[in-house]
Formats: sequence, C-alpha cells, structure tokens
Amino acid sequence: MYIPTLNVRKINPAMNAKFITSFLSKEKKDNTSRPFYDKTIELFPELECISGIDNETDRNAVISESVRRHLCENDVVITERMAHFKEVFDSFIYQNIEAQCELFDYKWSERYPEIVCYVGYLPFYPRSAEDKCFFVSYHDEERVFSGAVHEINHMIFWEKWKEISGTQGTEPAFPDPLWYLEEIIVDPTLNDERVRRFTLYENRAYPQFYVKKNGLSIMDRVKVCYASYKEDIAGFLKEAYEIVLSENTGK
Repeated sequence: MYIPTLNVRKINPAMNAKFITSFLSKEKKDNTSRPFYDKTIELFPELECISGIDNETDRNAVISESVRRHLCENDVVITERMAHFKEVFDSFIYQNIEAQCELFDYKWSERYPEIVCYVGYLPFYPRSAEDKCFFVSYHDEERVFSGAVHEINHMIFWEKWKEISGTQGTEPAFPDPLWYLEEIIVDPTLNDERVRRFTLYENRAYPQFYVKKNGLSIMDRVKVCYASYKEDIAGFLKEAYEIVLSENTGK
C-alpha cells in the first residue's frame, strides 16, 4: 500500500495572520457555535484593541504585526517543537494512515505524495482536505496528535466520497451536510479498534453531535448505522449521509 510522507513545516507568517484575522472578524465574534473570538484573544491579548478599529486595512496591519512579532520572538522554541512533533508523528502516524485507508477501503493515490503539518500559533486548527495539509499550534501537545489523525480522517473521507459518488465537487464546508457527515464520522471510524490502536488519544466529534433529541443524538444514530455497515464503508457513508439529511430537515 502506498503511504504518503507527513512533513512538518513552519507556517507562512502571512497565512498565520490571515487565520487570526478571520477568527477575529465580526462574523466569527457573533458566531456562538464556537468561541473563535474569545480563544484568539486568549492567545493574543494585545489584539483586544482591534474591536475599536473600524478601518479594515488598519485592523489587518495591527493583527499582522502582532502575529509576526510572536512568531519571530518564539522562532527557536517553534523549531524545537517541530522536531518533537516530527519524532512523535514518525512513531505512529504511518500505521495510522494505513489503518484508516484499510478501514475506508481506499488506496492512497501517488498523486498526493505528502501530507503537510504547518506549525504556527493558532487557537483553532484549519485544514485543506483537497491540498492534504493541516495547521497546528506549537504550544499544544495532545491537540496536535489527535488533530492530525482527525484531519487525515477528513482527507481520506473526502477522497472516498468522491470515489463512491462519482463526482469531484468542492471540499465541504459549514453548513454543507457533507461537512456535518465528515465531522460526525470521526468518532466511529477513529475509535474503531482497527484504527484506535494506532492513535495516541481518543477522538470525539464536536459536542453538538452528542446532544440528545427524543432520547437519541445524531451520533447515536450514526453509530448504530456504523455497527450495521462496519464491513461496508461505502454503504455506511451513504446511509449516514441520509441520516444527516433527515436530521437537517427535521424528518
């Protein structure tokens, strides 16, 4: 089985600043589903002042300066943490990727020879399933390694979904039902005993998927489905997608 290489690289400071700018946007501040704004201010308390800056160019300049300064001042520590991350990744991640591919009945394509873990200073971990990369924060530990298998799960899911649906499409994003599906299935697939033994930490989906309605949560329904289709991953994904659609439409 072909397995890609996982490489650890420093984030481009401009990209780190772009993420922080997004997390501090009015849209994110008003989003009550996840504490984007508050968690970002915890990392960059000096940026609390941007709430009083209306000019977008000025806001972006203040954020960029703060991010670049932090990355520069901690460059030595970041380099040391990257070496640590690479060492730990090498101890388990390739077995994990192989196990996930086997579970999804998916052959990793040689068109994607590497997965890149970009290391910066972030409160949340963005990803691109299409570009096969994800972003982590140097000051974290467990989140880095649980996050890695979580994001790789999304990458494999996305390729498998394109394979079984026969379409290319656009990588799912909130609130696309496919986004809900890929975020929900991390629990049953990553905690499957075939994968779990190559994972350092238990993986759970977002808390909202465990909220019960009429005695059952959407996670309960998907896990029952997974137990029924465990040896038929394509059948599971199709049926789980229908569960997500029915949940979204209230059926």
